[in-house]
Amino acid sequence: MEIIKGVDVAAVAGNPLVSTSLLRSLLTCALAGAGKTYTTSRVIDSFKDPTPGALTYEKLGYFYCDRAEENRRDPEIILNTLVQQFVQTSAEDDVLKPVVDIYEEREQIGQKCSSLSLTESRELLIKLATIYPRMTICIDALDEVDHEKRLRLLAALRHVVKSSKNVVKIFATTRMDPDILRQFQEFPKIELLPDDNIGDINRFIETSVQSIIDDGRLLDGSVDGNLRDEICNVLRERSRGM
Repeated sequence: MEIIKGVDVAAVAGNPLVSTSLLRSLLTCALAGAGKTYTTSRVIDSFKDPTPGALTYEKLGYFYCDRAEENRRDPEIILNTLVQQFVQTSAEDDVLKPVVDIYEEREQIGQKCSSLSLTESRELLIKLATIYPRMTICIDALDEVDHEKRLRLLAALRHVVKSSKNVVKIFATTRMDPDILRQFQEFPKIELLPDDNIGDINRFIETSVQSIIDDGRLLDGSVDGNLRDEICNVLRERSRGM
């Protein structure tokens, strides 16, 4: 596994590893507070609003996991949501053939109203990948997926990547959970450290403290330079890169 450490959080979206069409999967792993979710949002935004001259035939699907919400930590729901995003087309009446096929198959066995199973969603994603030249799946916080079920999700994602005829890319973030790292061990990995976003945090602290002083909300604005610096230092210490 290729490991890149000490990457500027704001620069991950522009990293060649994220944008290259040759890369099938990229895992960003970090401790809590290192900026994983922020990084995911930046990557998603980079696909939603491509730079001038960028390829526009790439289809994007994304999901933010959360262990506190049942419908955001269940593998079947996660894949169902991704399928829903990939089947959306610009034409209101345009239904993609793989969707029609699976609907008809389920109608024949009396299951047309039930949710797709994980296997059905996995296979439908592979079929949809034949329609789009490139598909990208972004998933934030893989470690927040139900621990008893998440290996099924990881295996399904790897199967989609390896079985699709066209390029399917996965960008995912996670904490340093061994079971997740093992599933993606052959793919490159970007490792974010808590101090990677220290520059942004310092600028935010300094700007915010100065604004409060200027507005007279801190000691009626009677704060000398030494006290201001001391306040900023305490806030930096307590932030610990978060």
